[in-house]
Amino acid sequence: MLLASSRTRHSSLLFHRTTSCVSSLSFPSTAKRRFFWGNSDNDNGDKGNGNDKKGKSVETKDQSSNDDSSEATVSNASSLPMRLGFGDEAPRYPHLTALPVINKPLFPGIITSVTVTDEETIHALEKIKGSSGPGGYIGVFLRSKYPNGVTEGGVLLEHPEIITDPSDLFKVGSLAQIHRITRHFGNQNHDGINDEEETNDSIFAGGKTASVLLLAHRRIDLQMVDNIGPPIDVTCSHWPRMTYKMGEDSARDDIIRALSNEVLKTVRDIAQHNPLFRENATFVPFRVDANDPFRLADFVASLTTGSATDLQDIMEEKDPEIRLQIALELLSKERELSKLQQEISKKIEEKMTETQRKYMLNEQLKLIKKELGVEKDDKEALLAKYRKKVAEYKPIPDDILKIIESEMEKISTLEKNSSEFNVTRSYLDWLTSVPWGKCSKENFDIKGARVILDKDHYGMDEVKDTILAYIAIGKLKGGIQGKILCLVGPPGVGKTSIAQSVAKALGREFFRFSVGGLSDVSEIKGHRRTYVGSMPGKMVQCLKTTGTMNPLVLIDEIDKLGMGYRGDPAAALLELLDPNQNNAFMDHFMDAPIDMSKVLFMCTANDLGTIPGPLLDRMEVVRLSGYDVPEKIKIAEQYLVPKALRESGLLTDASTSEDEEQEANEATSKQNIPQSLSIEQSAIDNLVRWYCREAGVRNLNKYIEKISRKLALQVVAEEEGAELTEDSKRKSNTWVVSEDNLEEYVGKPIFTSDRLYDKDPLPHGIVMGLAWTSMGGSALYIETQAIKRGSDSEGKPRGGGLLKVTGQLGKVMEESTQIAYTVARARLAGIDPNSSYFDNNDIHMHVPEGATPKDGPSAGITMTTAMLSLALDKPVRNDLAMTGEISLTGKVLPVGGIKEKIMAARRAGITCVILPAQNKRDYDEMPDYLKDGLEIFFAEDYANVFDVAFSSSK
Repeated sequence: MLLASSRTRHSSLLFHRTTSCVSSLSFPSTAKRRFFWGNSDNDNGDKGNGNDKKGKSVETKDQSSNDDSSEATVSNASSLPMRLGFGDEAPRYPHLTALPVINKPLFPGIITSVTVTDEETIHALEKIKGSSGPGGYIGVFLRSKYPNGVTEGGVLLEHPEIITDPSDLFKVGSLAQIHRITRHFGNQNHDGINDEEETNDSIFAGGKTASVLLLAHRRIDLQMVDNIGPPIDVTCSHWPRMTYKMGEDSARDDIIRALSNEVLKTVRDIAQHNPLFRENATFVPFRVDANDPFRLADFVASLTTGSATDLQDIMEEKDPEIRLQIALELLSKERELSKLQQEISKKIEEKMTETQRKYMLNEQLKLIKKELGVEKDDKEALLAKYRKKVAEYKPIPDDILKIIESEMEKISTLEKNSSEFNVTRSYLDWLTSVPWGKCSKENFDIKGARVILDKDHYGMDEVKDTILAYIAIGKLKGGIQGKILCLVGPPGVGKTSIAQSVAKALGREFFRFSVGGLSDVSEIKGHRRTYVGSMPGKMVQCLKTTGTMNPLVLIDEIDKLGMGYRGDPAAALLELLDPNQNNAFMDHFMDAPIDMSKVLFMCTANDLGTIPGPLLDRMEVVRLSGYDVPEKIKIAEQYLVPKALRESGLLTDASTSEDEEQEANEATSKQNIPQSLSIEQSAIDNLVRWYCREAGVRNLNKYIEKISRKLALQVVAEEEGAELTEDSKRKSNTWVVSEDNLEEYVGKPIFTSDRLYDKDPLPHGIVMGLAWTSMGGSALYIETQAIKRGSDSEGKPRGGGLLKVTGQLGKVMEESTQIAYTVARARLAGIDPNSSYFDNNDIHMHVPEGATPKDGPSAGITMTTAMLSLALDKPVRNDLAMTGEISLTGKVLPVGGIKEKIMAARRAGITCVILPAQNKRDYDEMPDYLKDGLEIFFAEDYANVFDVAFSSSK
């Protein structure tokens, strides 16, 4: 009840406005601070401040009147005193309504505006203030929890004036007088009319916020929070008037005076750098007594942008020396910050000034040059560049010339900053970058071309003869028309590298682009110019890069074209690779016919089966079958070994100049490279036979490079005396790599024998077949095994007549096994009518290397022979291999890949081969070195195969 009574007395007093001259003060409504101190010496002379006696009488009389009446309203205003005190003469109420603030405390003598967002708090402040004019007092305390108004998660406090615990407030605040409360009623325009579009969700809608103009008088201590609110009711104690008397302690006086002078000096320094600070600092000589350290510290602290906690330290400090020191520290930080701000502003201003100066000078320079005729503007210079490019080319096609002139006329009328200008400029750049009518001089010397082709590649006679034929036709006709060649062969046989040699032999520019996995038609035909970042296709880029209209273009991996939602690139290549259409190839970006008929196209592929038929029909196919053992040895000796030794620094390049060769020899001599260092033919032969059995030489090249790298390491390590690992050390006493020490450099052999079965004759039911893959030819065995029929519980035989196949066979090969099984049963019935072998036994057929997929019909005669070997209990010759498709009646049908299969047979050490009779022409076209040492039999019917397979059986 004591608390309620005191609050009532407080409200009774504050509900009335004073009629003193304070009401005539014109306080600003902005957040800009003004300073009012009620000194007892000059209260009478300062408008709005009461004198000491009247201020005291107000408080006494007010309290006595409130003892008689606890329910005061606006109607009994005449019974209250008409004057309220200011500064230290303000009333000293023990119970107040508290208003939490953020960012900084409210120092005595400072007037400021605080935004309140809680409706209950606003209503309480309005009741305290009264109907109009100044007169209400409240306690203003800085929040100790979230003093900057931001939570730990970075969220702004919605209602800073609401607390949840008494500890949320600092213990020292200020007694403040409410001068004015202004509510915000929605979004008002300049006429004061509310905006109809204001939503209810806004915190400013419906007067939910208010600006409270406060004037602080003195410091107060928070004793107790009586009601956590809102609004907040507190019990507080007031600080007495704090003054410092000079003369009592001379040493302390000097310190105080020195600190005060330094504070004033720092304020003047900051005012020179910071205009906003300068505006408030003008109040110092008029409102602040330099001899009063307390108010001086409060004043300068209110001017700074220090942290809330630092400013609260000044608020709580009672010692004038310490208070001045804290204020001086804040001012020093403010001075450094102002200097930094001024420095940044100066740099930005200098940069902007320099940029503007350069711009003005450049514009003046352009204008002067234009007036003198020395230089034209950017648009005219651009058009002059295009005209110069067009003049450099030979007669340009009329339709292309019309397009260029039309676009140049168009760009002359466009603004430089328009998007259409950039599109037109890009189009003209490409139109004038195509080398219209410009062709490189071709070489018609067959002898010189042959030397170039033989220099880089061994063998490959069919490709070389085709190129030489083109050169001969060009010499007779005066030029070589564009052709489309497709080189098909396993990896590593030199398809891509031979194309570079062909371009060098013909004297043409070389351009390569791979279409493996390509699924976007725009890569070939270009983009429409309407798209952002559009570009022409690869062929137009090729013409620009090579600078000629007759380059050699290599389209690599054409058998691996993709297809996606962006179109079918294979269909787009039909126009490009058709000799009857590519003289007017239409690129989407260029949108004009381009003559591609002089371009020589060469394509590479591993498998013709994946190339679309219409595309394959437009190409001349040249097959590269791979290399056998003698060819690989020659290639290694003539090309791979010298190249690897040169790249490893163990051999000088014969093609270098004399000076370069001399430098290389000096470097070689410094490293003391042994003269005997070499790789013998025996080592290469072993590499080919036991490490590298693929059709190409890419893997062989890797092994030779590995040997050369290890040799280089050993040479340098022995020169420097460095330690090497056990695997890298040189174990032999020679620098010659031979078959004896080859394992020291490349490890153990991958293949340990030529064939899976070395016995002669082979076990019953096993025959070697020959297959073709995209990697080249391959020799594989067909294995069969009989499973005798068992008896069921009743003693009757079960099973029989069944064929089981394994080895990851494709659909075509599975059908071939069924045909071979039927033919084998029919042949067995003709040889031995009484035999019931297939009736009494199930047959299991397997093709080894089960992880490798296999397909195709060419193993038909091999499967039939394997099953008859099992049924007749007769072995087949160990040096025999065969290939051929078999029909249901026993006819031997032709197959493909004869050259690759013969080469695979030679690698496996086979001396006798059975081929279909219709493949004799393929065999006759093979070089003689592949036929040497081979016994070839051609079969039209399976009877011919049977006679050869079992003629020497034991």
